[in-house]
Amino acid sequence: MNNSFNKKLSEVLGKMDEKVLQAKLNAAIDMLQNGDMDEIARRLNKIDKNELLAKINELDESKLRSLNINKEEIKRKVSDADLDNLKKLIGEHGDEIIAKIKDIIR
Repeated sequence: MNNSFNKKLSEVLGKMDEKVLQAKLNAAIDMLQNGDMDEIARRLNKIDKNELLAKINELDESKLRSLNINKEEIKRKVSDADLDNLKKLIGEHGDEIIAKIKDIIR
């Protein structure tokens, strides 16, 4: 019985994590498209770029599917100009991070 409860709890938390991730992804895309560069820059300055690069390097097709990330939707919403602006804001490792993002969504 305890295993059943743990499994259900894990499933619920997994679904919540997916929804939170999707909401954060949508918020980031909206911010990028609306040109809120000061807010993006402020948030990016708080992120360890090496850690960000490591997390991006973990992504592959199966990981994207498991996280319910729709690449086609991201392609429609994010332009190359958006990614170029983001690259400038990232600074250190910006070229590498954006190249990996482009590789993932293309």
